[in-house]
Amino acid sequence: MVAGLVIFALLGLLVPNEWGGAVWSTGIVLSGVGATLLSLRRSFRQPVLSDAMGSAAWADARQVAAELATPTLAQSSAALLVGRAADRRGLPLRYTGPAHLLTVAPTRSGKGVGTVLPNLLTIPRPVICIDPKGENARIAARARRRFGPVWVLDPFGASGQPAAAYDPAAVLDPLSPDLADDAATLADALVFDPPGQVAEAHWNEEAKALIAGLLLHLATRPPGEPRGLPELRRLLTLPPRDWEALLHALMTDAGAAGGLVARAAARQLGKADREAAGVLSSAQRHTHFLDSPRLAAAMSRADFRWRDLRNGAATVFLVLPPDRLGSYARWLRLLVAQAIAELARAPQRPGTPPVLLLLDEFAALGRLEPVLQAAGLMAGLGLQLWPILQDLAQLRAAYGESAATFLANAGLVQVSAPADLDTATWLSRVLGNATVEYVTASAGGSQPAGLGTGSGSVSDGTATHLAGRPLLTPDEAMRLAPHLQVLLRPGKPPALAAKLRHYADSEFTGLFDE
Repeated sequence: MVAGLVIFALLGLLVPNEWGGAVWSTGIVLSGVGATLLSLRRSFRQPVLSDAMGSAAWADARQVAAELATPTLAQSSAALLVGRAADRRGLPLRYTGPAHLLTVAPTRSGKGVGTVLPNLLTIPRPVICIDPKGENARIAARARRRFGPVWVLDPFGASGQPAAAYDPAAVLDPLSPDLADDAATLADALVFDPPGQVAEAHWNEEAKALIAGLLLHLATRPPGEPRGLPELRRLLTLPPRDWEALLHALMTDAGAAGGLVARAAARQLGKADREAAGVLSSAQRHTHFLDSPRLAAAMSRADFRWRDLRNGAATVFLVLPPDRLGSYARWLRLLVAQAIAELARAPQRPGTPPVLLLLDEFAALGRLEPVLQAAGLMAGLGLQLWPILQDLAQLRAAYGESAATFLANAGLVQVSAPADLDTATWLSRVLGNATVEYVTASAGGSQPAGLGTGSGSVSDGTATHLAGRPLLTPDEAMRLAPHLQVLLRPGKPPALAAKLRHYADSEFTGLFDE
């Protein structure tokens, strides 16, 4: 900057006077710009008392520790580990609020080692955990058994743990006043088209009605007869004559499920041949995954009921390898939808924490109305959701405008360095603008006109200005250090926190298996 000023000053002495003043002024202007940029760069690191251009600021590390790292929190059975204080003490941070949580972190950013496993290893409360690779069950099952029963639903043996079995259809209660709703919930979970796969709504809705009617038929069969999802698949793939005979038989069974079975059969029989064939084809397409022998074995019995999680700190792992998610996501949808529906009707005992649903690979579930309803009702159902996403686009693809429900009802949101600009821009906007201070330097000079020998004059000065800038720009968000995360809480300033590592942190020594 000084060099530029000197050069332009010298030029002012070498050119004619009427141009010299102009060159001198240009040198002053450019030097002032240099001073502005230098001051602006420095000012971002300095606290500013004014909030005229925005009041965004990072939470003080001591305040964060006082709110999320007190000894009382460590003794709470409801406390969930969310990170480590970014100060010298580095105490574990815990969230004890009743609201849901949300984690947004790209792949390979430490969601498992820093979020899922630290909680599975330590929290004495009931948990349902989606475990895409079986690693969580393999590493934490022994620790979870200290708190209560552990059931690992693992059709493909990815976890290496003893596998339990559960059939959502086999546990439908024919005497329950909610039987029709329960069958409809399962049918809605079964009939699912992933985002981007377009299907006609008519065929899907009619397929749901047909499947719900067949589920009601199975639920009201005499004891000892097959009632599970493999039997549903068998009925849907009967030869044409046998299928027609089944529908006629069901239509005459006026007493089954209050007449709903007969009504469903009559609805199908009343369709024109082409439409009826289309509905049946749609129902067959959505239940094709039930042909898997491994899945059939995993649904051969019901080792537990979801309401059992109200009686202590039981754990259910839902294991489905990543390469099977596309084909068997409906299995996860069935289990999660029924778990929420059944637990919502099982009252939470006073003084006990809600059931935690750790929903890793949340996007693979697609849109599930029971999940959306639970997210909107917050803790009223005795459930606490913790969806885990790679980016916000996944949430919007599944839930559209309703994606805002998950963000609005989250008591704490964890965000690691985004890998996509959309999520980074959202984070920057949520954090808001801060007021920063910068200083400009100005100088002026004059020379006498013509050949006058009088001395000129020089003046200089500085001015302090305020400006607004994002607390974290999108590019800065994407370059956030790998060991750091942003914690967002309603009504609180955002906090920078360190991530946990179950394999390296002393709090978890001896608790996990390799």
